[in-house]
Amino acid sequence: MDGTTSHANPTARVITSSPGWRQSLDHLSGQRPPSGVQGFSLGPVHPSLKPWTPARGGRNNDQGRRQGTMRGFFFGQTASVMLEWWPGFGGSQRMFQRLYELSLCLPERLAWERLNEGMPANYDRGLALCFGPGGEWCGVRTFMGNQAVVYRSGPPNGTDFTPCCKLAGNTANRLAGAVKELAGNSSLPGDKRQWLVDSLVCFNEAQTAIWAEVEARQKDAGIDGKEHRGYVYWADDQMQPVYAWPQTRAFLVERALAAFADKGGERADSSCAICGRTAVRVYGNYAVVACYNLNNPGAIAGGFQAAKAHRNFPVCGDCALSIAETFTFAEANLSSSMAGQNYLILPYSNNPEVREELRARLGQRPDRYQLGKARDLLADELALSDEFAGFGDQLAFAVIFFKQQNAAWRVQAEVQQLLPSRLRLLQQAIRTIANAADLTTEGKAEIKQIHINALTFKNFSSASDKSSEDTLRAWLAALFDGQAVNLSHFLHCLVAKLLSTGKREPKFLHWMTLQAWGLYRYARLTRLIVPDPVMEHPAMSDVIPNSPYGRYVQEHVDFFRRPELIVAFLTGCYASQVASVQRQVRGADPFTKKFIGRLLSRQQLQRLYREGHGKLAQYGKLGYVITGLDPDLANAWVACAENWAIGDEEATFAFTIGYSLAYRIGQLDKTTAGAVAGAGEPEPVAIDD
Repeated sequence: MDGTTSHANPTARVITSSPGWRQSLDHLSGQRPPSGVQGFSLGPVHPSLKPWTPARGGRNNDQGRRQGTMRGFFFGQTASVMLEWWPGFGGSQRMFQRLYELSLCLPERLAWERLNEGMPANYDRGLALCFGPGGEWCGVRTFMGNQAVVYRSGPPNGTDFTPCCKLAGNTANRLAGAVKELAGNSSLPGDKRQWLVDSLVCFNEAQTAIWAEVEARQKDAGIDGKEHRGYVYWADDQMQPVYAWPQTRAFLVERALAAFADKGGERADSSCAICGRTAVRVYGNYAVVACYNLNNPGAIAGGFQAAKAHRNFPVCGDCALSIAETFTFAEANLSSSMAGQNYLILPYSNNPEVREELRARLGQRPDRYQLGKARDLLADELALSDEFAGFGDQLAFAVIFFKQQNAAWRVQAEVQQLLPSRLRLLQQAIRTIANAADLTTEGKAEIKQIHINALTFKNFSSASDKSSEDTLRAWLAALFDGQAVNLSHFLHCLVAKLLSTGKREPKFLHWMTLQAWGLYRYARLTRLIVPDPVMEHPAMSDVIPNSPYGRYVQEHVDFFRRPELIVAFLTGCYASQVASVQRQVRGADPFTKKFIGRLLSRQQLQRLYREGHGKLAQYGKLGYVITGLDPDLANAWVACAENWAIGDEEATFAFTIGYSLAYRIGQLDKTTAGAVAGAGEPEPVAIDD
């Protein structure tokens, strides 16, 4: 396997040659590990690695690990140790644990049934290569459907686990290789082994002609490579498949277990890292999911020797088979994508009653819980969560974000416990934002609401059209996990998107502002962002005007926590009035070029107020604001005095909210209060659809 995983909580391995440290293993396990490190294990120092000291800084090597030197303090002695972090191996172990727990909720099946992947629904055309009793060629026959197919895919450069292969460019060689493997199985009866050998000789001698017949049959069977795909299997002259032999099924299990021991080694009378059983045979190359290395020295699961991987991640045969089956089930039913992020969602429970109920439902109608190609966990209903609502939070979910590329399967982020109550809170917050009157636009043809979903987060993860995959994934994982993200970075992303929109497509700025403001409020409702607590500023009562805008500030005091934010907001409302007047007088609003797409500082906001005041005086329209917004804004600037403790991004965000929502705020205030302070003012710029 070539793929390593990445995860925020890596596993650490302590490597030392000091006897004192080795004698202190028990003591070491009781120490608090370095920040971000989950645990320790001891192993031999690799001679090719030279430690460095933290004082000289760290380095990341090409295999994604970080190394460093610590100075020991056990028994009063000094010892050098080398730390090795595996950025995702700990995440892989936790994922396997969740897969094992899910396996306990699946119907019990035989070992070969656990390994059998079967054929996907669109592989519904089977081509049987039929051979007579003496191994002679009998022709290609078509089987419509894929019922009872026993199939398990093998490595790309090898063979599949049974004499049954999906049609592809190298199918002939893969199928012949699978037959050869089976024919070499010593437990196979002599007559069957001889028949396989004879039929394989026949196939190899006439492979070109046989495969020409296969290709001709593909057209007759309606195999189009899209809706109807094909597979090929070895059979007798009655079309009875070799994959149905009991010996073939037993050999499937034997080969799978042998593969688990390959490279990583095996160990008898050991303990399983998954189920915890002792005195069992364990394997070190459990590779159903290719998410950790066994081929890169220093980054492999067992340290520096691949053959000893079973020491750090030992998996018994039962767990290996259970997880293999469960992963196949999860990929088919519980895997999906949201906003371009692939994920698995794995249900689990410690309640025996819930497990039995889950087992019954998954056994009867597993297709009911299929997520499909796209399922937004934020916005879409989850059948399992709904059906088990009566159990409260006794059914939980693990969410694994992954990336699959060729043979590598990388865990990119994970949420260990997503509770149904958390899902309900997230969806209730979506409804709250959608029903917010100030975020709703009423056009002639339709009413548009802000519906938060994973795509909303994706759109704001980067200022450009290309989203930041890392930022999006971090936001989603934190959201499901109930963790807060960095507020400054979150606000930076919102403002960067607004600035980019203003520069490239200013006509969409108002709508983008509604989305940004809605996303900010959603993040507060769900505690994705949590501002630091602050005491109320003594000037707040002087800054907030008795006007529609002042009442709006009071409704959203959670954001407008400082006088500076209110000043920026009122300046945005003022700029909206100026732009409206200018549009009425000139048919255009060049004044907006002074602030749209620009990051605004305190000095720029002051200049906008002065220049806006001048424009209204130039047009003879000061009367529109002289008894309302103008004195309110002037008073706010005076009350704020020299205090300015917010950054330019916060100021720009507050300004843009005022600029884009001024019209809607006045409109709603008329509806609820019957009048708007400062009557006679022209209506600000309406929000573009």
